[in-house]
Amino acid sequence: MGLKVLFVVKEIEGAEPLGALYVAGCLAQAGHECRFVGTRGNDVAEEVRRFRPHVVAFGATTGLHRYYLGLAAHIKEVHPDCLTLMGGPHPTYFPEVIQTRGLDIICRGEGEDATVELCDALAAGKDHRFIADLWVKHDGRIYKNPPRPLRRDLDDIPFPPRELLYQYDDSLRLRPLKSFTTNRGCPFPCSYCFNPSLVDHYGASWKKVRIRSPENVVRELAHVRSHGPLHVIGFRESIFVYSTAWLRAFGELYRREIGLPYYCHVRGDMMTEEMVELLAWSGCHTVNLGIETANERLANEVLRRQIKMDKLIAGIKRLKKAGIVVFADNILGIPGGTLADDLATLQLNIDLDVDYAAATLCTPYPGTGIAKYAVDNGYFSGDFDLIDDSYYTDSVLQFSSPEEKRQIENLHKLFAVTAAIPALLPLTKQLIKLPPNDWFYSAFRAWYYICHITDVMPRRPNLEQMKEGLLSIFGIYRGFDRNRFDLPATEELPVLDPGASPPVRLGTHPREVAHAP
Repeated sequence: MGLKVLFVVKEIEGAEPLGALYVAGCLAQAGHECRFVGTRGNDVAEEVRRFRPHVVAFGATTGLHRYYLGLAAHIKEVHPDCLTLMGGPHPTYFPEVIQTRGLDIICRGEGEDATVELCDALAAGKDHRFIADLWVKHDGRIYKNPPRPLRRDLDDIPFPPRELLYQYDDSLRLRPLKSFTTNRGCPFPCSYCFNPSLVDHYGASWKKVRIRSPENVVRELAHVRSHGPLHVIGFRESIFVYSTAWLRAFGELYRREIGLPYYCHVRGDMMTEEMVELLAWSGCHTVNLGIETANERLANEVLRRQIKMDKLIAGIKRLKKAGIVVFADNILGIPGGTLADDLATLQLNIDLDVDYAAATLCTPYPGTGIAKYAVDNGYFSGDFDLIDDSYYTDSVLQFSSPEEKRQIENLHKLFAVTAAIPALLPLTKQLIKLPPNDWFYSAFRAWYYICHITDVMPRRPNLEQMKEGLLSIFGIYRGFDRNRFDLPATEELPVLDPGASPPVRLGTHPREVAHAP
């Protein structure tokens, strides 16, 4: 008999939680029952009382981890027999989070196979302490297990079961933008990104990009479109395409079977004339690419982008010439950078006439190269609990002065609208001297929302979706969130390292004996 697994997702109303859905698809294939629940407008503890899950799962980014940890501890009080499982970026790069009271298991890296093995073991009454990719808290000890080999054939993984989202809230089915992925892995070592940390976890195999076949991708797209409206498709992997041969084969199928505009992530310096022509021909409407900074030293020495600015600029110009919308990412407040550097980055976006100049504040997420650089050079204390659940609010880094910090944080809020309306630049340089305020943040959110639905990912939201989007600009959301609790205390449990000896199959435990204190 299978287990019951409840996936809890904060802001489930946003982009689909693809990572959790992939895990749920594999669990369902293995005979386990899965449900999803959002936090806004719900009492998650009440849902736990009704469903009585064996496992409650969360996927956490840094910042958001505090919310889930508080909720996990509360759930354990309500339903002490369940196991709480946290996957996602935060436990992958900061596994010490397992020392928090109320959290039973963390999963590092890709979670499909480890979670299935866990639930299969629990269902069969077998020992679950020695499962690769998991750190397991059991009887006052933590069992730290090694990573498992990566799945090479992504076509073998079930499609994300979006019907589980629709069972929770059918309005999610009606959303005209839906997200997909076509590959996993990345060969680039950018210090602000999660990919180098996964190289540390899995080894060089993470650099060998695993790509789904065009047939498999298009089959999923057709399946999703058959179950609800679909106006635009968002491909969400780090880099959408590495091979012109793959893109040509994909484009043939996509044009014939789907024919909708799509959005994807690319590297501007990889945009050859052939690649750009194929993107435009296949139906690409928008690319999201990183400019990040106009300062080539910061780009390569601090952000470790391995990029030449002339190739980046040439690639952007080719995309613009082909009529593809360019959504450019930029990072402000880079350690070692200045306000003048960030203004130069703004000017570069203006000069290149990008269609939407997005900006984030440099955030030293645990496990990233930029975090190590910031700590080593005195820009960050190393206290990751200071990081908010959004890199759109303020910075946790040290600046040359409080005035520079204030101006860079304000520039972030006004960056996109100033890039779109360059005549505002003199005014922006004066406005950023003001104290931070909600008007700047609301302007930032409003411009993002308007550009997103009209230009970046053009779609036709219904009246209810439009109302929700407009209200969210001012921080007004549907339903009150009753699931926020204090961060639980940490523990000081001994950590056993089974990875120091050959793997042990389920049901055996010589490693525990060998390493017991």
